[in-house]
Amino acid sequence: MTSETKKKSALEQIINRAIEQNPQIKDILKSFEPIIVKQNYLMASAIFPKSNYSSIDKEKLKAGVPVCRQINLFLPDDPFKEIVSSLGKAIKAGLPALDEDINRILDLIRKGKINLKDYCLPYPDCDSKLIDRWVEKVKVEREPLVFLINITARVILEARAKEIMADIGPFDWEKGYCPICGDFPSIALIEEEGGKRFLHCSTCGQDWRFTRVTCPYCEKETRKDMEYFYVENKTQEAAFVCDKCKKYLVTLYRAGKLFERDMDVSAMSLIHMDMLMQDKGYTPMTACVWNVLK
Repeated sequence: MTSETKKKSALEQIINRAIEQNPQIKDILKSFEPIIVKQNYLMASAIFPKSNYSSIDKEKLKAGVPVCRQINLFLPDDPFKEIVSSLGKAIKAGLPALDEDINRILDLIRKGKINLKDYCLPYPDCDSKLIDRWVEKVKVEREPLVFLINITARVILEARAKEIMADIGPFDWEKGYCPICGDFPSIALIEEEGGKRFLHCSTCGQDWRFTRVTCPYCEKETRKDMEYFYVENKTQEAAFVCDKCKKYLVTLYRAGKLFERDMDVSAMSLIHMDMLMQDKGYTPMTACVWNVLK
């Protein structure tokens, strides 16, 4: 069994278990399954250029300066074209309605009329106007283009985040935004043992521990005005909300570690909580393709 087949099998089990628990999200998870499998395979198999992480200052991290504000997370020699080509095929497999749009975008990338490096290399100060210019100049649909860019960036960012963490070792971090890429979390996980809360970043895949009594977005530190909403008979699924910043964060309570988990799959499986919170007037701490519902 190849490494890609093993990874696919493990992710299929995770996705099928999530569907069993929340059958209403079957269509969205099955649509994203080829993309998630391919992203995981590429993160493990693609050849990324080595970077020097010696300039990452742990004192700056302790002060809340993420890695993306200390070094470049994207490099000119990153395999953008190889990754985007593989992911384009995965998108078409899971979301065939985008087939024509993705084929056109991939053709423009091959011809050099869209260069993902131009957009990604300045990260986190990417110029959204560059996407506007591409949309206008080469006549492509914006949403499929942004989607393709984001899932391609995720592969590179997560691979680099894992390399960075292995290189620099433990460090102090007390912020609600990601210590690697600076984005806000898409989901939280609360451990039953000890009640520790861990936040997950859907932009680069990084997880980090964060206090339960502080809003990750606005850093409000009191229990007042912060609540958890639950769906009846589903005590392990919740949404943390803050009435100061009007943000919410879907949250899972984990009893033990019997099953392997993919946090992006978990976030997608809580789309019913996204719908509930957005109907109440709250907005997610970060926008993902699956939680932007209006």
